[in-house]
Amino acid sequence: MHRDPSPADSCQTDSTAGACASVAPVADGSVGAKAHAPSPALIGAGRSVWLRANGRPGVVIACLAVAMGLALLLLARPWSRPVGVVTWLGGAGVLVAGAGGVLLTSRPRLVLEKERVRVHLAPGRIDPVPLEVVECFFLGSRLEPPSPGDDSTGGARVRTLVMRIAERAVDHAARPTLPLWGAWSEGSVTFDGRWCEPLSVDLVRRLNRDLATAKRAARARNEARGEAT
Repeated sequence: MHRDPSPADSCQTDSTAGACASVAPVADGSVGAKAHAPSPALIGAGRSVWLRANGRPGVVIACLAVAMGLALLLLARPWSRPVGVVTWLGGAGVLVAGAGGVLLTSRPRLVLEKERVRVHLAPGRIDPVPLEVVECFFLGSRLEPPSPGDDSTGGARVRTLVMRIAERAVDHAARPTLPLWGAWSEGSVTFDGRWCEPLSVDLVRRLNRDLATAKRAARARNEARGEAT
């Protein structure tokens, strides 16, 4: 896998302009500097959402589950005849599967919890990364392979968000992921823009600003604990 360049050398990945802390808006007009990036939502003591998931897949899964449940109900017609346990179990299974799919697709991609950045790039898997080894965030892109048999184009370019991890943190250089959601290799955690909240330069600036604020707060806490001992 091609390694994303270090932000210290350049904030460019492929042909898309990146954003480390304060970089001019990217040339791609699909994401402009006017996009509003709200502050992280608090979800508990010492926890805040840094990057939300794309909620649309969850809505699609919920609609499919409801449609399948209604189809099963119409086929079984429990109001006109007795139905077996298997039918009820099938209906319950559809509802549970739909609810599980909604929960999995709607969970935030990045959450700050105390001094850990929790990354969700695979179903049922949360990988914590020490705050101190997270260097910065920047925008990137990758080329999506064309559909089989499609010779008219070279594939679509997909916008991504990259979280850089310090080279010294070899234990956090790579993790298994769901390829649809992103990739994690060679110290670069890449989030596919189609499966998270809309990406923008403002969002990246906010992430870098919140990262710096969290690191300062962590250092202050550590110094206070050192003085207390």
